Amino acid sequence: MTNATTTDHETIKAWAEKHNGVPGVVEEATTANDSRPLAIIWPENRSDAKLREISWDTFFDHFELRQLALAYDTTDFKKEYRFVTRG
Repeated sequence: MTNATTTDHETIKAWAEKHNGVPGVVEEATTANDSRPLAIIWPENRSDAKLREISWDTFFDHFELRQLALAYDTTDFKKEYRFVTRG
């Protein structure tokens, strides 16, 4: 994975939309504090019952509250990513 890491909202939104992704959350919480993990939902996953689409405003509210950054693949044909703690 060719990595870049960003906290810039416009960069994140543009990268997701370039790959037809939309902001979302994982409905079945898997974290100890029961917070719903953020996700970028790809077209092939939109029917997954565990994922729920949310607005970009809500997505970035949670993104900032949790002090996250997005590590993502910068190649045009890949859409790999993960959320990391800012540090």
